[in-house]
Amino acid sequence: MTKFAIKMSLSAVTMLLVSGCSYSSDALFPSLFGSDTQEEIAANGGLTDETMPVGSSNFEPLEIAEGSNTGTFVGQKVATFRSELSQLQNSIRANNAQLQQIRGSVVNNALQYHKVIGMIEAKLQVGTTPGNPQMYAMLQSAQNNIQTMNSNSNALSQLSSKVSSDAANANYLVDSIRAAYSISGAVDEDHRQLRILENEATQTAMLMNSLSAEINSDVARQQQYIETAKNYIVDLNSAVRAGSFGINNAPLAPASSMNTPAYNSVKSSTVASGKPLFVAKFNKSDVKYKTGLKQAVSNAVAKKPGVIFDVVAVSPVNGSQLSAANAKNNATQIFQDMIEMGIGADKINLAAKTSAEATSSEVQIFVR
Repeated sequence: MTKFAIKMSLSAVTMLLVSGCSYSSDALFPSLFGSDTQEEIAANGGLTDETMPVGSSNFEPLEIAEGSNTGTFVGQKVATFRSELSQLQNSIRANNAQLQQIRGSVVNNALQYHKVIGMIEAKLQVGTTPGNPQMYAMLQSAQNNIQTMNSNSNALSQLSSKVSSDAANANYLVDSIRAAYSISGAVDEDHRQLRILENEATQTAMLMNSLSAEINSDVARQQQYIETAKNYIVDLNSAVRAGSFGINNAPLAPASSMNTPAYNSVKSSTVASGKPLFVAKFNKSDVKYKTGLKQAVSNAVAKKPGVIFDVVAVSPVNGSQLSAANAKNNATQIFQDMIEMGIGADKINLAAKTSAEATSSEVQIFVR
């Protein structure tokens, strides 16, 4: 009988970010499910431990010791238990094989996603034409990768349900073996084999539970990975529309060097208190906000002609630099919209902050 073990394969990969690329048709439309093997992925670089969307454990059950049939009733139960344990171990092997297959798809797809994202970032960093159709084509490729992430997440959830059922059966088998000690008419050999089976079944149940826990961890990790990817696609879409990472199609640079309204980094307490007059959430590519903005601004001016507006660019606390830049970009656009509505620039204060409640960039308008 071999020892119970969970063999850890720590083969994982570093994130692939393309710093420069040739925009041929092959580069613009990379294969979403390329033919790279896991060995090639490891050799060429891939995902770090921090960004790996799934775990890396490999689950292999122990071997079952053979035993002779004593001819007693308990001996017959031992043979039945051994057969049931063998079936559970076959199930572990099948579930582990499916898990590794899904993980292979997850890692390969994540590498392809980061390759496309790296191409987009490299081009935006130096600037391109606003609304470049080639950039939108690459964004669509990245969105296709996110759809594959969803499919893999669903497959993991289905596997989790199956493994949970098998784990319950394994725990039940352990209880049944222990109960067999009290059955009369057994010989010493029966109890010896029961002790071996109890140990093997207990370790198999532990392996089942470990497999179930890791799959559930993979599901949670993959769902968080997908949510982050979706939010980043929204930010990239805004940058592609502008043609760069910057504000008003200018490359990223210190705020003092930009020909844009000045922003103040503020704490929540320094912005006008109370409920915002207006909130525009930029969580999709085409946000229709102008009608609501015009109505809110008009109502505020009607109630208080000398009203002062605080236009605040809000980005998530753990958001990227691009998310913060897009929030400012959107706030600048709203600032310009308000100028066109007849509000004097001296009546509008621009500010920027981060918020733990924000899941994507947004603009909040306060009055005072």
